[in-house]
Amino acid sequence: MKKIFHYYSLDSEWLYNFAEQVGSKVTENTTIVFPKEIGTGHCYFTQITKGISAFFINISVNTPLKICRISSENDLYIFHYDLSEHVNLIKINNQDYEIGSYDKLDLAIIDNQIESSYKPALNEQTFALRILVDKKLLTDFISKFKKKEYKTLSKDKIEKEAFYHYGNIDSNSTLLIQSLKTVSIYDLSFESFLKGISLKLLGNFFNRFYEVDNKSKLTDIESNALNKTRDYLLDNIHGPFPSLIFLAAMAGMSETRYKAKFKECFNITPKNFFIEQKMARAKELLQSGKYNSLTEIVYELNYTKLSYFTSKYFELFNRRPNDDFIKNRT
Repeated sequence: MKKIFHYYSLDSEWLYNFAEQVGSKVTENTTIVFPKEIGTGHCYFTQITKGISAFFINISVNTPLKICRISSENDLYIFHYDLSEHVNLIKINNQDYEIGSYDKLDLAIIDNQIESSYKPALNEQTFALRILVDKKLLTDFISKFKKKEYKTLSKDKIEKEAFYHYGNIDSNSTLLIQSLKTVSIYDLSFESFLKGISLKLLGNFFNRFYEVDNKSKLTDIESNALNKTRDYLLDNIHGPFPSLIFLAAMAGMSETRYKAKFKECFNITPKNFFIEQKMARAKELLQSGKYNSLTEIVYELNYTKLSYFTSKYFELFNRRPNDDFIKNRT
């Protein structure tokens, strides 16, 4: 297994040592193209503002690779968003986690003082974004985050001695990151596009954090019930919406209370959450090149009318399904 050891800083000084270990070079002070000996793809680094930088990863490795981040004196938080369509492995504080949209646990927040490693899956397209944030910008967040187990965003308890978080990306952030797949890093607009997406992602996270912090706390039973219904919706994304009555019964709540608590917890109604996730899945199917017609995809997602599917898709992406459809050529 090839191992790469690196550290992070808010400027690009760390990037050159990283590129040397990969067997490549840094171009334009931003880009590393992976050599064929390791795989294909690239990484892209940019400083967004004073105190915030972004590192974008879009690679497919053909040899086992372990990217080891060593702790450094740079006081940073690392927000790792992973939307690979498979499971990658991330180790935080000597504990292994599976991460990736396939597993639905796709967000890790890591204190730069804690060492971590990342192992992308072999022969799969790994797609991730890391946002580096100076701790000086997060004083209030740190003081609140240390004192509680942030259960509404995480399935795991936060250990007091290890400052990290492991959980879910909200549906709006999922769509934002997916949009990065539509712009090439060689496009002149990519850098500004990446900066805008990164700032929106941070905004989404902190909006959720403070909204939940200021609202009445959910009981453990309510939180677990809401997570259960959300996971049910994600697991049955190809089917029809199961109805509020069904979901409320699953959660053991009245229909009115369930809808209110779901929106309070996830900042979206159950129906809209389901539609957004279904459209995100639709985009994946449209671009997969596995289908001969739009009608096949419409039926795959349990719709009966192409016109309805098209209208919902356009509402979310401002594009028609035909714009993203890649027809099966085999």
